[in-house]
Amino acid sequence: MNLKKFRAKTMGEALAAVKRELGPDGVILHTRTYTDGAVMGCGGRRMVEITATKDVSSLRMRPPRATLQPRPKLAAVARGAAPMTTDAHTQDDNAALSAMTRGLAELREAVSGLTYQSHEVPKPGIPTKLRDAYQQLISAQVAEELSAQLVRRIRAEQSEVHLEDPAQVRNRLARYIASMLPTAEPMKLKSGAAPTILALVGPTGVGKTTTTAKLAAQYRLRQGRRVGLITVDTYRIGAVDQLHTYADILDVPLEVVTTPAEMESALRKMDDCDVIVIDTTGMSQNDADRLQELRLLLDRAAPDEIHLVLSSTTSTAVCHKIIERFDVLGANRMIFTKLDEAVGFGVILNCMHQTASRLSYVTTGQEVPDDIEVGHGGRLANLIVQGRDVALDGKVDAAVAVAV
Repeated sequence: MNLKKFRAKTMGEALAAVKRELGPDGVILHTRTYTDGAVMGCGGRRMVEITATKDVSSLRMRPPRATLQPRPKLAAVARGAAPMTTDAHTQDDNAALSAMTRGLAELREAVSGLTYQSHEVPKPGIPTKLRDAYQQLISAQVAEELSAQLVRRIRAEQSEVHLEDPAQVRNRLARYIASMLPTAEPMKLKSGAAPTILALVGPTGVGKTTTTAKLAAQYRLRQGRRVGLITVDTYRIGAVDQLHTYADILDVPLEVVTTPAEMESALRKMDDCDVIVIDTTGMSQNDADRLQELRLLLDRAAPDEIHLVLSSTTSTAVCHKIIERFDVLGANRMIFTKLDEAVGFGVILNCMHQTASRLSYVTTGQEVPDDIEVGHGGRLANLIVQGRDVALDGKVDAAVAVAV
């Protein structure tokens, strides 16, 4: 079989390459993502690889017995073509495969019908002209009730002429969504000698350590600030080593802290820094004891900003629970990570709609220091309204905008 591999920065670019070279007859056999060019876990670029072929005719069924008999092409069987041999076993195999193919097709059709019934039929009160807008919100993972509210608002405030224009509807919808995504002001560094302190908190697996490194790199390399790193993440294997690597590359001090007294000592050692970024232990929102322990450490550090880090791949219900339980830590900012892995971006709107916190940053990949952006309501609104076709590479200027 003539297999070809296509590599690109995004899935969209890789699929476009497949289409260009193999045309509409190309068949995708495998996809994967990997990091290219990373050194000891630092840097590197997230890549997408697709394995595809145009030579579908070379696919063969495996013979059921030792005598190698010619087998019909899978594509021919799927079309109901006559088998290539008259062997009785072969005919039985082909009949079974043909029946299975028809069954799978019927199953796909049934599932598609259920999907249409559950999502594409609009709720009562949603006009037909706005059905596509409502469906786009649902596809973007915006909560059903919130989607209905947005569409009904457009219906109430827009004229019939505007409702006939899909572009007008999308633009108005994006404006409404942007107004519901409050963003934080750029962090203002203290004008005196004392360093500005920010801490990152959140559950396990959301990317706090990588985000800590991105912020530190932005301030150190692009703003020319003196930066210090503190970690209290001694639970996760390799977490301290990972941050040590970043600290060495950035040439910034790193302190490991486990007690309030050690926190005070670490802050004294870094009192000549402009910015101190604290990376904390990831923990379950159900672990009240560890949340209280972390609260004692943060109380001693007295951060100027506490950012709750959430993954955009997490369900809305879980995010709401995390926000509720982590409220004890006093977070006043929110960071959403892994936009490049999200099915839809509506979870950000769902969460921000239910909290008084403001959006500070979003991350769009694992590359340090580049894959981080200042939270921007208009950009996220466009991602929700237009879907994943909007390129995540179009970053908002200055990932860390500092007001002095």
